[in-house]
Amino acid sequence: MTVKARTLVKLAGSLLVLGGAGFLVVTSPWTWSAVNGSRELPALEGADLENGRTVFLASDCATCHASPDAEDETHLGGGRSLDTAFGIFHMPNISPDEETGIGSWTLAEFDRALREGVGPEGVMPDGQNLYPAFPYTSYQRLTGEDSRDLYAYLMSLPAVRSDVPDHELKFPYNLRRGVGIWRLAFLDGDALTPGEVPDGVDPDVYHRGEYLVEGAGHCAECHSPRGLMGEVIADKRYGGGPNPEGTGWFPNISPDPTGIGYWSTARIANYLHTGKNPIGRMADGDMAEVVANTSQLPFSDVQAMAVYLKSVPPVENRAPGQPAPNYADHVVMLDQAVGKAPQLPVSAASAIAAGDSATVVETKDVWLGADMVATENQPDGKILGGAAAEVTARDGDKVQLTLRGWQMEDAPTVLYQAKGQRVMMAVFDDAAAAAVTRGAPEVAAATGQSWVPAEIALWSDAGGMNTDRGAVWAYGQDTFQTACAACHVLPQKTHFTANQWIGTLKAMRRFTSFSDDQYRLILAYLQNHSKDLDVSKETVQ
Repeated sequence: MTVKARTLVKLAGSLLVLGGAGFLVVTSPWTWSAVNGSRELPALEGADLENGRTVFLASDCATCHASPDAEDETHLGGGRSLDTAFGIFHMPNISPDEETGIGSWTLAEFDRALREGVGPEGVMPDGQNLYPAFPYTSYQRLTGEDSRDLYAYLMSLPAVRSDVPDHELKFPYNLRRGVGIWRLAFLDGDALTPGEVPDGVDPDVYHRGEYLVEGAGHCAECHSPRGLMGEVIADKRYGGGPNPEGTGWFPNISPDPTGIGYWSTARIANYLHTGKNPIGRMADGDMAEVVANTSQLPFSDVQAMAVYLKSVPPVENRAPGQPAPNYADHVVMLDQAVGKAPQLPVSAASAIAAGDSATVVETKDVWLGADMVATENQPDGKILGGAAAEVTARDGDKVQLTLRGWQMEDAPTVLYQAKGQRVMMAVFDDAAAAAVTRGAPEVAAATGQSWVPAEIALWSDAGGMNTDRGAVWAYGQDTFQTACAACHVLPQKTHFTANQWIGTLKAMRRFTSFSDDQYRLILAYLQNHSKDLDVSKETVQ
């Protein structure tokens, strides 16, 4: 190796070492602390457990950290997952268990995590940068007294032994050390600076609401759009935005006509206290869990939060599918979309082969024999959108579809997907009903009704189906969310049973322009992911 080459290698090595050292310095929690200083933290003695519980409720701790399916909100064993564009976050155990929770943390360590985003674990002695999925950018506004009281309250709760897996994040987000740069950019470490009180508003009420909304309540963390680095966009604060999973929309809660501008202060307070909005709809989805906490706060606190929310700057930001506000002084009729043909998720007819599993997308006429398909013969039945079938034979453009499901013992002309569940797959005339192979009766425990397993093979054309059942569910989910989120906070699929979804969706159908096939696919998706019939948990195929 020449002298010049050796010099270049040494230079490259030196730059690499310096770069690595610089990265460690810039990303170090100690660097953030040196830039931002420390906050006052009172001694643990004298902690107020009652106030600690108030901070616990206002901070919505149980929504993320309660053990899955736990009936007691104080069992904080973690384990819930948040699927985001960055990867999957697993909510940690924050119970006082010393091995799997935070029972071994000191007050100072807890406060550093809460208000600075740095945990005591980690390979290096400067601590472990925490991901901002934990909303410490809001919790930094908490006072030292509230941080102390919250710590004391958490340590008084039951210890839950529960190992939670590490986050499953994509590169480069899985480089936790790099979060130190994010903290330097987006975490100022300041206490809340009281804002200017609007005219006619009680200053004490306004500032209490400001503290709860901007701090413990961390409302902006969900109800604001985010930038490329996951930071809240300042001039869109409270303007709503997509949820982390990318499956829905957090509503605009600013006092803009595209937000909750028409809600009175009293209505906002009542919503936080009872979950009922001004048009009588109950909170659902993620917000139902938030209201489970705010409903336990002193009513004076939710009133204060309402006063403050009514005073934040309005942000014009419509949810997807939401009509533009009517600023005119007369009624404006919306354009109708009834004539627009929907784009349904179908596979090419040529791609449907014998042996495939297929999902019916477009309601299909069916016949008992292949020679009867697409002739003047009346169909022997119909297979409805969302029904699963096995392609057992193909003859040119015709396919034989075998359906397997359940029938009520005294109703042989209807085929359902599962015993005891009114998830319709097909309807038959008398001839097709007579061709159904039926098994021994079984009683559905929930209803006491007698059901029989049933199977039938029918013929139809090869169009209007999809061999990817997941794509059909994705279409149903997207259509449901896009159409319904324009006016409503979406209910969780698992808040209703499969049978309850029939009436729930039917009640809203008259307000939409869904085609029959769209309606069937939405209903099938919701029923197959319901409280008692969830394909994602492999309880039904």
